[in-house]
Amino acid sequence: MVPNLTRSSLGAVFDPRANSLNALRLALALLVLVAHAAELGGYGRELQPLGAWAVTGFFCISGYLITGSREHSASLRDFLWRRFLRIYPGFLTTLVVVAFVIAPAAGRWAGAGEWSPQGATSYVLRNLAVWIFQPDIDGMLGSTPFPGVWNGSLWTLGYEALCYLIVGALSLFPGRPRRVCIVVLFLVSTVIVGLHSAGIAVVPGTVSTFSGLLSSFLAGGLLYLCRDHVVFHGAADVVAATLVVALAALGVAPGLASLPVASLLMSASVRLPLARIGTRNDISYGVYIYAFPAQQVLACLFPDTVLPLWAFIGLSIAVTLPLAWASWLFVERPALRAKSLFARTARSRHIDRGSTLSA
Repeated sequence: MVPNLTRSSLGAVFDPRANSLNALRLALALLVLVAHAAELGGYGRELQPLGAWAVTGFFCISGYLITGSREHSASLRDFLWRRFLRIYPGFLTTLVVVAFVIAPAAGRWAGAGEWSPQGATSYVLRNLAVWIFQPDIDGMLGSTPFPGVWNGSLWTLGYEALCYLIVGALSLFPGRPRRVCIVVLFLVSTVIVGLHSAGIAVVPGTVSTFSGLLSSFLAGGLLYLCRDHVVFHGAADVVAATLVVALAALGVAPGLASLPVASLLMSASVRLPLARIGTRNDISYGVYIYAFPAQQVLACLFPDTVLPLWAFIGLSIAVTLPLAWASWLFVERPALRAKSLFARTARSRHIDRGSTLSA
């Protein structure tokens, strides 16, 4: 039974073990795929805004979950280790798979250009720090509608890692100062996005981009910290949805709508009966990191929009899902088995100290 949200707080109705956030993340990953399909396939850029709103949703959900993860981690080291395991093994694997499997195969059979081991090695080594310094491999993909970029989705991961570090750093402050810092950072990042969007201030692209993503991340974090005081009901959802639709229609940067977006997603995570999706097998991250290279290969195989857009999207999903499953089964899930390493170490040290004192 869906709980009555009219007089309930988010903290009371949100069950960390039974919610629809995994289903929502999968839907957002597929929305990014759809948004990229039009541009990568050469059909136009009309769907591009969908991708920006989907990424905003990702960061809102991440902010809620990661803020909670820090509060429940045994230590800052334990928190950072868990964040590393959730992102980096999959990220590193996709770099290697693209560089040494997908790219040479596409070069040989899909007309993606000439592949070289030197270019592939450089692609992996220069991007190891979760920041994409080299998007291309020796000029491959030169004839595609979106030339030279093998995995344009990975750019957000560096910013997400920065958000993790900020949450980790803020956790060193006590409760009230930490909340004040989060509120201030949220307001500052939102104001920067607003000033840049309105053309009032000239802000470097990286600063503006990070401000929008940080605003979304902290919106989710604020909802987590205030979860016992935030009341959800139908009227609040209607107001939030109206704000999001109005801002989207006006072409406003999604970062300015981060709080209502976060509110809608958290409400949907409780209301929607999709808790079973992704509970045991979460392929949303795999969909996100493999859809772009899969679509670039399809763009080589089917140039000049020979396929209708809906067929290109369908093929993109069909090719991406097996890659996402493989990423989860053979990389992400095995890596997550080590997530409690430092928590166990901390408990062991506590037991050892207790034993020494008892003696």
